[in-house]
Amino acid sequence: MKKTHGAQTVETYPGKKIIKSGAVGATNAEEVRWLTQTLVSTAAPWKSSGWGYVCDISKMSPVTPDVSAELVDLHKKLTEAGCKAMAFVDFGSFVTAAQAKQHQQKSNTGIQEGHFKKEADAIAWIDTIVK
Repeated sequence: MKKTHGAQTVETYPGKKIIKSGAVGATNAEEVRWLTQTLVSTAAPWKSSGWGYVCDISKMSPVTPDVSAELVDLHKKLTEAGCKAMAFVDFGSFVTAAQAKQHQQKSNTGIQEGHFKKEADAIAWIDTIVK
């Protein structure tokens, strides 16, 4: 089931412990807080076994500093919720991809992170980590 709030969308892949989100255009801090809560609650059944996260940032605008702070917090909360790997689909979005890498570094979680041009490649990579 797909959930939407502002610029953000969240859905799961049938038969996999992988959640996908995406944003189109600009997002704000409140939408990122919703995203964080939605991802954590959706992944709750997989906390002990682990799960993966695919984030399509290819159509997302660069974020402001307040949103950036929320995204650093998102990385921390997803790690606490059992997320083992984050895969970013960032074809054609150099600035947004650089921001995603910066958020991961600032979160200091050590979670595995990959950047891919195709969603299928992101899923295949997570499948090697999350069983």
